Amino acid sequence: MYPTLIRIGEITLHTYGLFIVIGIFAGLYIIKMEALRIGLDFKHVSETLFWAIWAGLIGSRIFYVLYFPNEFIQNPIEIIKIWKGGLVFHGGIIFAFPITIYFLKKYKLPILKTFDTLAIALPLAHFFGRLGCFFAGCCYGAVCELPWAVVFNHPESIAPTNVPLHPTQLYEAMANLILFSMLYISRKKTEKEGIKISIYLIGYGTIRFVVEFFRGDLRQFYLNLSTAQWISLIFIFFGAMMIFKKFKND
Repeated sequence: MYPTLIRIGEITLHTYGLFIVIGIFAGLYIIKMEALRIGLDFKHVSETLFWAIWAGLIGSRIFYVLYFPNEFIQNPIEIIKIWKGGLVFHGGIIFAFPITIYFLKKYKLPILKTFDTLAIALPLAHFFGRLGCFFAGCCYGAVCELPWAVVFNHPESIAPTNVPLHPTQLYEAMANLILFSMLYISRKKTEKEGIKISIYLIGYGTIRFVVEFFRGDLRQFYLNLSTAQWISLIFIFFGAMMIFKKFKND
């Protein structure tokens, strides 16, 4: 596709990096609107998110480097160039979670209520992030002959070029957009604390678990499931347990 959007002399604007920034600001906008609606202190929420986003970006990159170390052995400086593509969303969640908990406790913000607010925005931010993946060619799909297969031909593309592939980035982007729409539209009908984050964990866990079957980049497998699929099952398990305990206690 188009990994590089604009190049003027030494200045380069990578499409992936642009979409990551758009996703972050779109998510922040939704969080701000929802925080104001339910009476959360957005000043403290935004400060929490500032550190959580940085932790998430670092975690996402670390997981990507661990998944694909051969890409960086010859040129380690590439590790810091996240704007070119190469983030693992699960890694971001895992790194951002303890940072978020720390600041929520520091600012005495309600944990479940805040996570419910974040849950609405996460799939929207992820939608834009996956569009960035599509333009960069990372997280590409397996070879297929379907009518909607995509062919990458840009020499800077991370994906293999000139072969038809599953557009797994678009599969996940569209599924995240649907998940966001469901959470956003129903946000006033599910005020019980912990429900939105539970739905998000189950929803995203299911999306990622299914999409992994169509991925074509090198994966690490255990018992025929990729690392991402095992983490997705953990997301689904915790989401289901939270819903079960919530309704059982009520």
